[in-house]
Amino acid sequence: MKSKERLHEIIGVIKKYKLLKNMTPVNLRLAIEELGPTFIKLGQIMASRDDVIPKEYTIELSRLRNQVKPMEFDKLKEILDREYDGKTDEIFSKINSTPIGSASIAQVHRATLKDGKDVVVKVQRDGIYEKMEMDVKLIKKIYSYLHLDHFFSTVIDFNDVLDEMFETAKEEMNFLIEADHTIEFYENNKDVAYIRSPRVYKDYTTSNVLVMEYMNGINIDNFEALKIDGYDMDEIGKKLAANYIKQAIDDGFFHADPHNENLKIKNGKIVYLDFGMMGRLSKQDRELLSGCIVAILKEDITEISHILLTLGDSHDVNHMRLKNDIKKVLDKNMTKNASDINIKDFLNDLLSMLTNNNINLPKDITMLIRGIIVIEGVLKEISPGINLVKILGTHIRPEKMFEKKDAGKLLEKGIQSGTDLVYLPNELLSFLKGVNSGELQFNIELNDSKHQMRNLEHLVHMVIITILDVAYIVGTSLIVVNSKDDLPFIFYIYLVFGGFCTLWLLYKMVESKVRNRRK
Repeated sequence: MKSKERLHEIIGVIKKYKLLKNMTPVNLRLAIEELGPTFIKLGQIMASRDDVIPKEYTIELSRLRNQVKPMEFDKLKEILDREYDGKTDEIFSKINSTPIGSASIAQVHRATLKDGKDVVVKVQRDGIYEKMEMDVKLIKKIYSYLHLDHFFSTVIDFNDVLDEMFETAKEEMNFLIEADHTIEFYENNKDVAYIRSPRVYKDYTTSNVLVMEYMNGINIDNFEALKIDGYDMDEIGKKLAANYIKQAIDDGFFHADPHNENLKIKNGKIVYLDFGMMGRLSKQDRELLSGCIVAILKEDITEISHILLTLGDSHDVNHMRLKNDIKKVLDKNMTKNASDINIKDFLNDLLSMLTNNNINLPKDITMLIRGIIVIEGVLKEISPGINLVKILGTHIRPEKMFEKKDAGKLLEKGIQSGTDLVYLPNELLSFLKGVNSGELQFNIELNDSKHQMRNLEHLVHMVIITILDVAYIVGTSLIVVNSKDDLPFIFYIYLVFGGFCTLWLLYKMVESKVRNRRK
């Protein structure tokens, strides 16, 4: 299909469901289903954003997860024969014609291998990549032509959403990657007594077909059946929350779409399904996230801002405004007890605040935030008394960050000083911009202006001497490290000159301080 034909098809569906005149939640969902995988993926993203989309729409769009019209069984057999070179009947003794799940990219059928093992076969829809690529290009053109960026930019960067959606979908469309994800998740959790995931049959898996162990069980939101079997919903909720935190903080490899349909209970274990969307965090990112959680619980605004700037890709950040906005988010959400904090509202407020301050978090961290929002929704359904913030607090204990008290305090101060020094030029620039533009004029005039100017002078001296000392120490250290034998003559000149400059500035500071006291 050519892009012109596809555009006419999209317009036809919009007219069919009267979206321009009467866009009801049901009409929107039906139109999205008919438009296919690209729009279904976008609808799924929209379903998790009830901070910017009315709740009745997000509830209806959440039905898009696993209720897509399936392809015909003959078409499915045709794809399997193509993937297995016509040997499908030599691998499977039976494939059920009715799918057990039908999603935007693939559908799943129960089957039996020739050796009698029960499996599920996940088969990718034909031409899915080309269709999604065309749709993304068309949507971007329409978005640009209608200047919709003026409408969306205040709440969400729609182009970024499209790009992220397509990048994630491309990974999902390679079932060899999903197979590796499933195996890695299994290995990470094989020693967790209450977690289970399916085994993969790699000999029968291709980029378009995935064969896995069949995992029956009770859906995690089927409360009646679970209670009849004697399960305690609070226990399930606590274990689910603890394991999800373990995935993110300890393993650095987490399920990015942990909704109800992907969670079952079988033989006393929580069973995870569908590993197409997985997130991965580096050790550094995990440490920063842990530090950010501790800083949030301590309401340390400066530390939160530093960590967010380190984690994210930022430009034209006003550091003073950022700290004020962080304070507003904390004031709104942290005035309650930890058990009363609505983590979904808090994270949505945080995401909006970052967007307003020109800070973009990496894809995997935004995936984790969305995953936490989804898992929090599951916890609310199965066990409303379970709170993710409390479990986070027990998992990340700031008092255990340092083994020895004194050494710990010294190290903590050193790390903080180093962090502050890294951000000092930007923060000082924001400060000076504020003074220059008049934003800080009121506060300075309100107090003793002479006293404030002396403090500012002292601060500038401290900045200069700190930068000079760091350059001096680093420079001499590099010369020493790079010298194989005797130290070069230039080293001694540098040592004397640097020491003289530092002593001179120190003298000027002391002199200035004495003079100010006399005044």
